[in-house]
Amino acid sequence: MIDVETIQTGARFEAAPDSSLRERQRGDWDRIAGSVRDFADAPSTLYYRRCEIALIEHAVGDLRGQRVLKLDLWNEAFNTRILDWMRSRGAKVTGLDLSRVVAHRARRNALAKGQPLPLLRADIRELPFPSGSFDVVYTMGTIEHIDEYPQSLREIQRVLKPGGRAIVGVPHKWNLFLRPLMVWLLDAFGQYLYAPEKSFSSGELRRDLEKAGLRPVERTGILTLPGFLRMADLFFHTRGIPLHRLSPLFLAPFQYLETRWRWPGRFGYLLTWIASKPVSTPES
Repeated sequence: MIDVETIQTGARFEAAPDSSLRERQRGDWDRIAGSVRDFADAPSTLYYRRCEIALIEHAVGDLRGQRVLKLDLWNEAFNTRILDWMRSRGAKVTGLDLSRVVAHRARRNALAKGQPLPLLRADIRELPFPSGSFDVVYTMGTIEHIDEYPQSLREIQRVLKPGGRAIVGVPHKWNLFLRPLMVWLLDAFGQYLYAPEKSFSSGELRRDLEKAGLRPVERTGILTLPGFLRMADLFFHTRGIPLHRLSPLFLAPFQYLETRWRWPGRFGYLLTWIASKPVSTPES
């Protein structure tokens, strides 16, 4: 178990024993976050947020009173603000991130709305919570950035209460619009900020969840739109280029399909498995 920096109280963070790699990774994410502008109001982000909301409502239902842990605060710092939405629906939320910059920006955004959130700086490979602490763990586009992602899945299983639900989203290896190929090409030319980034097939993620002691319940996904549309929308939006006003026109057909039926999500950028923690587990 590691100590964490509780952003609201300012308590000190103490690195885990294998701190050199983690501190380098933290520094990388601090640097990336320092170069990124907020894009919460971009048309493609609003589309992303609607997809997340539909997914959570489908997977969990009523959030009132549910104890929810969200891994990583990127969305709270720059993107969909989905943790704030969960809080507004009555969930008892907690969020964490390895990066100081991301965590502080997320805290700043929450304070600006007058609704501070319990945010921690911690590592997803070693969650600082007792076993069985949460009803729901939500992670979307997070675990693929570390080689030790199976350890993170085991930690998700550990902190879930028996019968609790995990919503785990990762880049889809067989995305309809070949996003992994686009990412590979961008990374080859040093133009992809978020590398390294692993993509998964449905079977791979299912096996990893099962090995972690979770029971896959349903395979789904979100963001069935061409990756270049998302990137172009963010580029124009964050730079104030008027072309971003055309984004809703290009996004409309994809949003129409994805907000009316669930099957398009199976071909989306973010492959998602909904999984549960068995009521009877080896550790119990």
